[in-house]
Amino acid sequence: MTSTSHPTPVTRRATPQDAAAIQALIDRYVSSGTLLPRSQEFITLNIQDFIVATVADQIVGCVHLDEYAPSLSELRSLAVHPDWQGAGIGRLLVHATEQLARKRDHTTLFAVSNDEEFFHKFGFETRHIPELDLERSEVSRYKGVYAKDLAPTTSSVQIDQKGSAHP
Repeated sequence: MTSTSHPTPVTRRATPQDAAAIQALIDRYVSSGTLLPRSQEFITLNIQDFIVATVADQIVGCVHLDEYAPSLSELRSLAVHPDWQGAGIGRLLVHATEQLARKRDHTTLFAVSNDEEFFHKFGFETRHIPELDLERSEVSRYKGVYAKDLAPTTSSVQIDQKGSAHP
């Protein structure tokens, strides 16, 4: 892809106006069991914890950062529109989520997923998270848990005051 033929994807913090588009994107992956459903009400109530990836002002990806414990957060509801898979949108969303978690002083970020290879590319390792033992749903019980310890911010990706990520 060249920047002249395709706009550059960017990430930003979600707004309440994004809730319907986020829900529609997540819903694409619910029937396969890849993601758990999220209602528009849930998304709106937790909008401050969602990040979206946009291309030409269209939402093409989303992710939810859920605080699990004072220093532990979960990367949830990571979804990229099928037309944009393989274009680095997932990478942008993971990096933006790590930055937001660091900004909130979380020292460990984890994800529950069947895609071990994807999370290993970003330094996540298979790990037991004791806080999950009592709460894992029947669906997620059969997925892997991948965690990453977050160092203080030294990454070249920065989040500005509007919540947009920049290299």
